Amino acid sequence: MMDHAVFGRQFHYSRFLSDNAVNKFKKMIPSLFASMPSINIVEGSCLNPTPYQIDHVVDSAVTSLRETLDSVAPLKKKLVNQRRLAPWYNLHVRTLKQASRRLERKWRSTNLEEIFLAWKNSLLTYKKALRKAGTAYFSSLIEENKNNPRFLFSTVARLTKSHSSVEPSVPLALSSDEFMSFFTNKITTIRDKIQQMLPIPAINESFTTVALESSVGPQLCLDCFSPIDLSEFTSVVASSKSSTCLLDPIPTRLLKGTLPLMNSSLLDLVNLSLVSGYVPQAFKTAVIKPLLKKPSLDPGVLANYRPISNLPFISKILEKAVAKQLSDHLHRNELFEDFQSGFRAHHSTETALLKVTNDLLLASDNGLVLILVLLDLSAAFDTIDHNILLQRLEHVIGIRGTALKWFQSYLSDRFQFVHVHDEPSTRTKVSYGVPQGSVLGLILFTLYMLPL
Repeated sequence: MMDHAVFGRQFHYSRFLSDNAVNKFKKMIPSLFASMPSINIVEGSCLNPTPYQIDHVVDSAVTSLRETLDSVAPLKKKLVNQRRLAPWYNLHVRTLKQASRRLERKWRSTNLEEIFLAWKNSLLTYKKALRKAGTAYFSSLIEENKNNPRFLFSTVARLTKSHSSVEPSVPLALSSDEFMSFFTNKITTIRDKIQQMLPIPAINESFTTVALESSVGPQLCLDCFSPIDLSEFTSVVASSKSSTCLLDPIPTRLLKGTLPLMNSSLLDLVNLSLVSGYVPQAFKTAVIKPLLKKPSLDPGVLANYRPISNLPFISKILEKAVAKQLSDHLHRNELFEDFQSGFRAHHSTETALLKVTNDLLLASDNGLVLILVLLDLSAAFDTIDHNILLQRLEHVIGIRGTALKWFQSYLSDRFQFVHVHDEPSTRTKVSYGVPQGSVLGLILFTLYMLPL
């Protein structure tokens, strides 16, 4: 039988979202957004709002949503037996289990044979329903992700017990501040080594800039991002994972459930950023989750972790809108590297291996000497130089105007902190890199590496 929960005893902040609380929240939404400050967007433009005004609008929305939810379903700190329910543990299975437990208690108090038989039959029914629900869940999961080899591999590995299905926990001896210091110092050390190895910049920078400026014609430019319509916004939200970030004002599932009541207001926040070329400060703070690189590694060693950025849900919706228009620009102008397989649709490790193997076999048939060069970049995403990336976007990709201004805003004034054991670390400014776990991180890394 498949276990349906993982147990642990610890302090936990929880919010009980009853049907009554959700209904109260829904009733408060219209007046909530009516009282918020706003900036009108007319025909894809806005009246030159300042960054302060945009931040004020977004902060007001975030604060109002959080305070409204707190008023109907406040957070409470409890010492609980933590139960992480399996996603297939549905209402029907739960009802069968409750019925079985009631019969068990009744049998233990009466010791009657007929009650015992009823309990055993009820328990068998519950176990069968639990197995059936689990089978249906994984069948649906595999069908939905049949074109995602990485997801399928990890799912099959978990089902066949080839590695632990329980995510290793961070030892209590490791604190949030220790993780933050380690991640920050690691990047600083790598950046210092890079600077020591660089040639004299003055000569190379002038040559590179001239070469890049002459390589892109004005017909390739993307000067601005277009605002998205309501149907596209609703579709992106619905198709996004319902994961919730610590910085989200309300749980993502609740946001999706109440979206028809607030979609136009949230759409305005996204379009306000797109047309102004400014990313609100509230969207540029990430909660870092230390993730063990491999289940077999020692969880007590800081070097065995990599930082994964958890970002607010609406900020990821904004990034998806930008990624869609950026990808369309890249495809229209055939700016993708032909042999790039990583982080690209319809490409994978299989396509990369096929290409390399084919080249090696052809060269071998022609009697040529073969040399295979493999380059492994340490902390590749986290060491990206923002100035070089912006130069790539402008001169190689043809991003100009408000669109380039948006990326400048996206990369600047970013902050992050680690959160483990319900304790946040100090917030640090992000001077290099693109967030691992963000929507744009993958495509920006690919464009950064394009000249290589």
